[in-house]
Amino acid sequence: MAAEFNSIPILEFGDALSAATKPRFLSSLRHALVKVGFFYLRNPPIGAAVRDDLVRKTASFFDLPMEKKQEVAIANSRHFRGYASLGIEKTATKRDQRETLTWLPESTAPGLRHAIETYLGENQALADVFVVLVAEALDMDRNVFTRLLEKDPLTTLRIAAYPDPGIDNEPAAGFQGVGPHKDGNILTYLLQGTDHSGLEVQNRSGKWIPVPPIPDTLVVNIGRSLEVLTKGVCVATTHRVNLRSEYYHGKDNAPLGTRLTFPCFQMLSLNVTREEMELELPSHILSLREEDVKSDAETYFEEVYKGLAGEVLLINAITSYPDAGRRWYPDLMAEVLEKQQVARQKDIAG
Repeated sequence: MAAEFNSIPILEFGDALSAATKPRFLSSLRHALVKVGFFYLRNPPIGAAVRDDLVRKTASFFDLPMEKKQEVAIANSRHFRGYASLGIEKTATKRDQRETLTWLPESTAPGLRHAIETYLGENQALADVFVVLVAEALDMDRNVFTRLLEKDPLTTLRIAAYPDPGIDNEPAAGFQGVGPHKDGNILTYLLQGTDHSGLEVQNRSGKWIPVPPIPDTLVVNIGRSLEVLTKGVCVATTHRVNLRSEYYHGKDNAPLGTRLTFPCFQMLSLNVTREEMELELPSHILSLREEDVKSDAETYFEEVYKGLAGEVLLINAITSYPDAGRRWYPDLMAEVLEKQQVARQKDIAG
């Protein structure tokens, strides 16, 4: 029976840098990787000024008139880069109520490209270090994951803006900012840029656990690619964004406005082969693998993410942005949607 968790652990990044505290850090990291799949990383090496500049300039983009944002619409990009308005993105075939931005020309929002590139640079430096720490926490060769990433490092920042749902528009259980899912990459490094709650993680018995913002932290979670590489030892945990009205009010019930988040997705290099993905894990680490984990995420993607990184990336993109998928990859889109619908019916039937 899978062990239960009812809160998200907090790891202090500085503990990884000292010989005296590193063993404690690695022990806590192993627990988070195997038993939870999510953790807060406090005081990561990303400058406060860099973070604040990103949040401020991003807010200015989402405040632009719709016609201006649509100049960089994602439907116009065969690489799924650009802006997506409310309801364009889908999770588990249902529409998400958020705007996203995955790429931006400087002319659309002056200064934002520089803010994004600066933040991505500091996040990439953290990510390069962190996969070594993950390997050490699992008693593996410290460079085992680095070798799968260094050929062509691929980290994507997808900025998301979640509007206030409003009391009149909110069903009793809240509505889908992003539906239940597991990330598909190696690791996700999430900056919660505003004071809103909304992120929720599903524990092993199916209960939803809130993950509110904590100052000076990133939320780090395991993706399906790392779960595959570790043969199910590291857990890709189901999560969602729930747009309850109470998540959009702070002290004295003051409205918080739009929720802004900044997930950086650290992905496998696109040219990694299946043979290179077959890693050897110590037997005592393999023995930590758990079963009987309840998940509301689509089972369709369990097999998809065992494939090559490039194929996985494309399938994930066309299911998330079906309008762009139909425009640029109509045959593949039809095939994937049919398989997804069949798998979805099996999930519903239990």
